[in-house]
Amino acid sequence: MRILIDFLSLRPVWTRRGLEVIWYAYLVATLIQIGLFVGFIYSGLGAVGGGYHLSLISPILFALAHLALVRIFLELAARVLINPREEAAPN
Repeated sequence: MRILIDFLSLRPVWTRRGLEVIWYAYLVATLIQIGLFVGFIYSGLGAVGGGYHLSLISPILFALAHLALVRIFLELAARVLINPREEAAPN
């Protein structure tokens, strides 16, 4: 019961592990997506013109940009949730 209470109350250890799980899940999903794009490019090398393959660069770049943004937001969330700012002490 204590483990469940610690998990639901956003204790730092659980929060950090949760953010790590989210990061690795998103990383795997992005790698799978990029792998599918690259596989699609190589599967039709002779079937279509070269300009078509250049159009697949955009989704790959967006996938990498989303991956970078997720990493930035998870780092910010980790800093806020795990190491919250302490109140300024009155002078």
